[in-house]
Amino acid sequence: MALVDRDLRFVDVNEAAAELFQHPREEVVGQPAGTAFVGGRSSTGSGEWQHLLRDNELYGERVISHPSGRPLRISYAAHATTIDGEWRALFVTLSAKLEPHGSELISATPPGAERGGSAGSGAEPFGKLGGSLTPREREVVRRVALGRSTPQIASDLSLSPATVRSHVRNAMVKVGAHTRAQLVALVLGDGLADG
Repeated sequence: MALVDRDLRFVDVNEAAAELFQHPREEVVGQPAGTAFVGGRSSTGSGEWQHLLRDNELYGERVISHPSGRPLRISYAAHATTIDGEWRALFVTLSAKLEPHGSELISATPPGAERGGSAGSGAEPFGKLGGSLTPREREVVRRVALGRSTPQIASDLSLSPATVRSHVRNAMVKVGAHTRAQLVALVLGDGLADG
């Protein structure tokens, strides 16, 4: 997670974000956030940034250059709010996957074959975990990813809050998630909410 100010500069980042982008936290705070989150541009004139400023929420996916030199595909959600009188946007990296390159592109291993874990581990590829989500469950998970509360989602979709909680609970069981954050990461990170 990263907290960004209106000037598109990092205000704070958690250790997971610092580790993912391979930069110590103290080197990131105060630096432009553009290349990591808003289309590889540090310009506050980008369409995505303007959307976030206008609507206070954003969801996207892009490929950026990882410090290792490999392309990194990230899915992210952002929600803007006021903290201690200052406008801030909280960016959450929902998934991050290094893209294949070079010899990996012509590998004889079928795509995703290694993702299932070792034989007998009981692990399945993420794509199979969420394949049975209903369209309504996917819609609820999309809204959870945007930071909408249960009452807000209920109002958006003309449902009761109990029904929203039921959809979230059912989706969590189907994908094996233990928290809402894990649910969002598993479902949106694998593109299952688009289904």
